[in-house]
Amino acid sequence: MIRNIVFDIGNVLIGFDAMDYLVSLFGKEKAVRIAQAVFGSGYWQELDIARLSVEEILELFYSGAPDLRDEIKESFDRIGECVTKLEWPVPLVDSLKDKGYGVYFLSNMSEHVKDSNRSAFEFVSHMDGGIWSCDVHTIKPDTEIYKILFEKYGLIPEECLFIDDHKENIDIGKKLGMKGIVFRDHDQLTADLSKALTKDVAHDRISVLCYGDSNTYGYDPQTGGRYPFEKRWTTLLAEMLGSRYEVIPEGLNGRTTAYDRPGAAWKNGAGSLIACLGTHKPVDYVIVMLGTNDCDAELDLSAEKIADGMETLIRMIEEETPALQGYVPEIIVTAPAAIQGDYEKSPFADKLTAESVQKSVDIGPLFRDIAERHGVRFADATCSIEVSSDCEHLTEKGHRQLADLLYGLIKAQH
Repeated sequence: MIRNIVFDIGNVLIGFDAMDYLVSLFGKEKAVRIAQAVFGSGYWQELDIARLSVEEILELFYSGAPDLRDEIKESFDRIGECVTKLEWPVPLVDSLKDKGYGVYFLSNMSEHVKDSNRSAFEFVSHMDGGIWSCDVHTIKPDTEIYKILFEKYGLIPEECLFIDDHKENIDIGKKLGMKGIVFRDHDQLTADLSKALTKDVAHDRISVLCYGDSNTYGYDPQTGGRYPFEKRWTTLLAEMLGSRYEVIPEGLNGRTTAYDRPGAAWKNGAGSLIACLGTHKPVDYVIVMLGTNDCDAELDLSAEKIADGMETLIRMIEEETPALQGYVPEIIVTAPAAIQGDYEKSPFADKLTAESVQKSVDIGPLFRDIAERHGVRFADATCSIEVSSDCEHLTEKGHRQLADLLYGLIKAQH
């Protein structure tokens, strides 16, 4: 359940257009050089962190354009003219508080900018509190500044919705358990925030959607049926996470990442993903564990094509969930247990080859790369999970191992 809304400030609750400001003072040619020396050098972050004196930071700015020393000093002294007051933040903050939400800020901001145009920051006095980077000497996306916010105000990350204009900052918040909305403009924020809070009504548990194939279904290689409910990794994970979580298994035998199977196109994972997300919204976590069936010889896919299929699913989640629930859930890309053992004696020998086995190993690093590109979590089950003699399906021990792996990943940042 969302109980607290956490806002970034710069270019979210205030306007901050440095280039237009500099051009208005000095013309375009000088403005470009000053912007590079001040904002493009990395030294502006030092101002936000406040580990150096203002005089020391100014000298760093000057070093980027020594012949524009006077202009840099003037632009710095007049920075308040770059800060624009917006009319909607105070009414929005007040309306959220009236509905019972805690409202906080988490901002990379210097004392100098804060003091430059006090009227633009009127909304701060309406909030329940927040963290300025200059006060704690660390900035987003460092996890420390998020943890300082949580600890100072006793916030539970899973109960916080974070709004920031930088995706990388949202990604870190999500890895810590927060929900997140990437801010683009006021209209988009209004729509996404309304949807998130509406869908969240009575959402009193943290939902974990497990989207996978037969190993998520709980296929029992001994019987050809299904493991008892209490022995499946999804059930074991739910027990480990406790009553605050709802683990939702969405496993389908034979499901691929994003490719049709001969005679069974309905097992294409891309075809049912959005329906599953819509069925269970709002979803807080999505664990995607697919790829084993893509390794079958009949599909003739390379490891790279299988990885493309996984990335298709991740993009679909990122692109479609804001319209479904207002925010993108935390995603866990999971490389499944590799195909292993004597595949020629497997009941699935007709579709397995040495190349299938190798591809099931090779997709692990490729899936890790996808997770890194998208700023999401990665679970590697390729070599650490026990597989039965049929070479593909988990043993009871393997289900326990997988539950342990994913539990550790979900709880690692807490």
